[in-house]
Amino acid sequence: MGIVVLILIFILNIKRFYFFNREVPNFKTLSISSARELLKQCKEDFKLPSNFEWEEFRMVANGFFQAEGHISCRIRGKYFSPVFVVNQNLNPKSLEFFLTLWHVLGRTGSLTLIKNNNGNIVIRLSSENWDTILNKYANYFNLIYGEKYVAFQKLSTIKNLTSNQLRLDPSSIALATKIVYSLSAHGTERKLSLSEQLSLFCISPTNIDVPNYTDNYNKVSIFFIIGMILGDGTLHLRLRNSDKGSIWIIPTLFLPQLKNKYSVHFFAILEDFFKSFEIKVYTINNSKDSEAIDIISSNANLGNNNIKKMTILTVDSIHSMFEKFIPMMKPYSHYFYWKYDQYELMFRVARLVNNKAHLTLYGFKTIIEIVYSYLNKRSNSKEFWFEVIESWFKSRAAENKSGENNIQAVYGRGPLSGKIIAWKCVFHGNSNLKPRQFGFTSDTESRVAIEQAIKYRDYTIKSWVDSLK
Repeated sequence: MGIVVLILIFILNIKRFYFFNREVPNFKTLSISSARELLKQCKEDFKLPSNFEWEEFRMVANGFFQAEGHISCRIRGKYFSPVFVVNQNLNPKSLEFFLTLWHVLGRTGSLTLIKNNNGNIVIRLSSENWDTILNKYANYFNLIYGEKYVAFQKLSTIKNLTSNQLRLDPSSIALATKIVYSLSAHGTERKLSLSEQLSLFCISPTNIDVPNYTDNYNKVSIFFIIGMILGDGTLHLRLRNSDKGSIWIIPTLFLPQLKNKYSVHFFAILEDFFKSFEIKVYTINNSKDSEAIDIISSNANLGNNNIKKMTILTVDSIHSMFEKFIPMMKPYSHYFYWKYDQYELMFRVARLVNNKAHLTLYGFKTIIEIVYSYLNKRSNSKEFWFEVIESWFKSRAAENKSGENNIQAVYGRGPLSGKIIAWKCVFHGNSNLKPRQFGFTSDTESRVAIEQAIKYRDYTIKSWVDSLK
């Protein structure tokens, strides 16, 4: 009997290993019924790993909820029903994240799959239970900011005002209704206007003052930032023609949030976080950068009009991104889940750029190859950028006596002063590559020497760049 149990445990562990390492059928081809059956099985089998970091994950989950969560309240007859929802397109990693979240929340709420308007299967954690939302979720998601942070407080007020369903006084109903209509950016998008809803309670619209609520003033964490990236945030590598004919590599972080009266406070907190690490940021309320709008729209599945209604925090320099931000992310990269590819692309290119590999033709072409090996929406082809960078290095090579990049002329001394006596391979100091010189005494030997120098240069650079991939 013990052997049978061990075999079953082994099979379950193998299933879990293959599932969360993407050795599963293509999720895009799954029917909704097959996906639901898969979710049911995963919910039964799921266990947290032994080294699970509860607090780190909580901060990531809070950042994700800041970007993707929704809190509101419905009015059905004389009943007030709270709404908590957070969802994401279904894929192996979002399934892992939501199973983890559902588990740490005590398996409360409803973890389900639905199809959205675009026909995509979405995994969704939701609840309309007062006790679950106010006593479990409000405590867990207390690291958020702005409207969503205040929304939990408003729900608590609504609950207190409407707790006695048998004897609801008009003033309590009126205030509760007004608070419901103030909840979230979508609070006004209702079938009935506020006055129409109040009239159903036989209450005349009057001046109803909603209480003042206090926002969260605590500092954000690196885990919270990762969670925001999991939501609407984007890590993206831009390529642009430079004024001198080369290519600018622009690593970019976008953190968008819908504008509301709490935006100034929230983005000030975000800016303080980045500035504490000497990372330069700027925040814009009306983006005129069409490329940025397209990038965010594509990654966050938002329309251009919605992006224009957002405040966007941006980091977009090699120093801030490659030398500061990406290295900070490395120990926690496993929290990027379904956006790990965005981090991985940044990390791989940062490694090459920080080591100055982009100062060589082979290194720069390798970067372009890496950029185009990741699925992304780009206006120019890989071949377009190859032509640009090849032309740039060719123009730089023409400035050398050798007619080659990384190969300099060595002049003699004394009787040979002013005469080229060797071709020397030289490399950027950061590369720690060994320079080498190839001497000659005649034009015939000069041609042989330049061929040897080219061979040494190409082999040395290729070996070095390949070691950094």
